[in-house]
Amino acid sequence: MTAPSRCMFLSTFCALSSAKGMNIKMKIGFNEATALECKGQSLIADLEACEKYGFDYIEIRFDCIKDYLKEHTLEELADWFKNHRLKPWAYNTLLFFNQRDEAGKREIDEETEFIMEVSKAIGMKMLITVPAFDVKDKSVSEIKEEAVERLRYLSDKVGEDIKISLEFCGAPNCSINQFGTAYDIVKTVDRSNVGITVDTFHFHEMCSKLEDLKAADGNKIFAYHLNDCEDLPLGSCGDDKRLWPGEGVVDHEGIASALKEIGFDGVCTIEEFRPEYYEMSHDENVKKAAEVTREFVNKYF
Repeated sequence: MTAPSRCMFLSTFCALSSAKGMNIKMKIGFNEATALECKGQSLIADLEACEKYGFDYIEIRFDCIKDYLKEHTLEELADWFKNHRLKPWAYNTLLFFNQRDEAGKREIDEETEFIMEVSKAIGMKMLITVPAFDVKDKSVSEIKEEAVERLRYLSDKVGEDIKISLEFCGAPNCSINQFGTAYDIVKTVDRSNVGITVDTFHFHEMCSKLEDLKAADGNKIFAYHLNDCEDLPLGSCGDDKRLWPGEGVVDHEGIASALKEIGFDGVCTIEEFRPEYYEMSHDENVKKAAEVTREFVNKYF
């Protein structure tokens, strides 16, 4: 090989290697629930630790931002993000968007307006919402019809600049508790800013189907929550039974493979609620979360 040819080969090889690396490097996020009850936890503590341990994004919890604003301003928070690598990914969570009475709908309106104010100030582009629990005497079709109506309403309210990600919850008493049902609702809503959250714990707990995920539009998967689950009867686990990824029985390989197959290229966000993890120091908790999330992404993506 001549010297010019060798140089061209090396240049091409480096460019392809760089591009490949860019394609496979999934960003990682931290949901504040993971360290929520650790001693010394606060939004500021989470921001600083996430920056320290290399997270790309943070999902800001509704209670953490409200505690922060008791002593700080949104302008201060916006300045923090401007001066750090870590960025806001989503607001978690707009609670129980569906099956509300009139007073409940007003509460949702007020909370949504607060989320819009926060989002505009700090450049956050998504809110995650979860469905109501303990809905009695409502058929699946009735629940779907009302959920579609409410999500279209919220879609119009927040506008195209904010995404709404529906997170089904893997519990028998949740009104929307499987991926297939949630995705059907999102398809029927048919708005560009309405999509779905795939939480691996919830996906496992109510036996969501990989074939439903493989048939989905990858562009409609707005958020990806990472965790694992104890080997207990399906549908019986509360959030306190979540584990670090790889320590439980969730089919991570199947879910990750399906997400890759449909072209998902979003953020992988760790979300835990385990009491034993809250006994760790705050710094140790966030460090561990970063380690297991990065290890997971390197393994599967």
